[in-house]
Amino acid sequence: MDREVIDLTASDPEPASSSRPRVVYSAWKQQLLNCLNGIVSSGDFAVSRRYQAFANPGLRIAGSEAVIPLPLTDRDAETVRGACREAPFGRGDRTLVDTSVRKTWELDATQFECANPSWPAFLSTLLNDAAAGLGLPDVSAKPHKLLLYEKGSFFKRHKDSEKEAGMVATLVVCLPGIHRGGDVHLSFGPERRDLATAPASAFDVTALAWYSDVDHEVKPLESGHRLALTYNLPPQFLFERSQQLKSIIGKWQAHFPQVPMVVYPLAHKYTKSSLSLSNMKGRDRAVCHSLKEASTACGLYLVLAHMTHTADEFDSYYTTGEGETRTTLDSIYSCEGAQIGSGDTIDDRIILDSDMFTDRDADSQDEEEFTGNESAPISLRYHDTV
Repeated sequence: MDREVIDLTASDPEPASSSRPRVVYSAWKQQLLNCLNGIVSSGDFAVSRRYQAFANPGLRIAGSEAVIPLPLTDRDAETVRGACREAPFGRGDRTLVDTSVRKTWELDATQFECANPSWPAFLSTLLNDAAAGLGLPDVSAKPHKLLLYEKGSFFKRHKDSEKEAGMVATLVVCLPGIHRGGDVHLSFGPERRDLATAPASAFDVTALAWYSDVDHEVKPLESGHRLALTYNLPPQFLFERSQQLKSIIGKWQAHFPQVPMVVYPLAHKYTKSSLSLSNMKGRDRAVCHSLKEASTACGLYLVLAHMTHTADEFDSYYTTGEGETRTTLDSIYSCEGAQIGSGDTIDDRIILDSDMFTDRDADSQDEEEFTGNESAPISLRYHDTV
């Protein structure tokens, strides 16, 4: 990229007479930086917690006044099963029932109720714990299904579909009812989690939660019954942040077509083999997933890169001070981790955080050869994943 070609003027290139409001590049860049810096997430992609003290939800099947007692007995499981349908699954734009893929019984949220007035407060506790574990602020819970697993029930590997606007996670509340097997195996990139409900099934509640884009599989239930309430988690804060991000990025092409890219530094540094969207850690995961969604919606591309910023400094009897600086995208990768470019020199003004090299120790430095009375230039290098 030619550093001299990019005209980063202070304002929108359209004339002042345009009916569109003028957008100043520096202000737009700061707004985008503030929005990205406001994304906070430090949790895991899947969590599990056991509760020995809990409120009985007071489950009632639609059309019946009887409350399902807990722990669940075989007789009451048969009552629930009699009201259920075989659970479907999605394949593309189709909804199918195939017991070779998913073998479970379900009721929609409109077909049952949690009648105990104490249940919402306990659910709030479960929700807060799950949100803290996943690193999600300000989540809400939308009732989705009542699921009944019996001996042989399972669900092959899949991802949860988005059932609510902005939905990013699923909460599963397993109610007391003794069973064996039925572990949930989850994977996100190279990471794996195995969550079990059987060990605490006789008398306790176990809550499981995971992000919607996590691959997971429910292994066959070996004996007994498992009764579970499921909830969709649409975090209002992240949904609003996502809408704000799309609005800001949406101004880019209209107001600054001469700016080919903008650069945002990630919190972690990644090796060449680990640099992909699925391997993002902690807050980087939330930032990159938000950027991927927003950029796709605006017809733009999110890429990942290793960046080196080099600053030449002079410190000798004759010369003291700063020399040239240069910033290079050493290697550029698709979100899937395939290298798609290398060696692009960029204009520092497209870096969102203009102070990212201030008050920071260099990651490496080289002292160049010198002769006679010439000063000795020292090249300070800063390495980042962006």
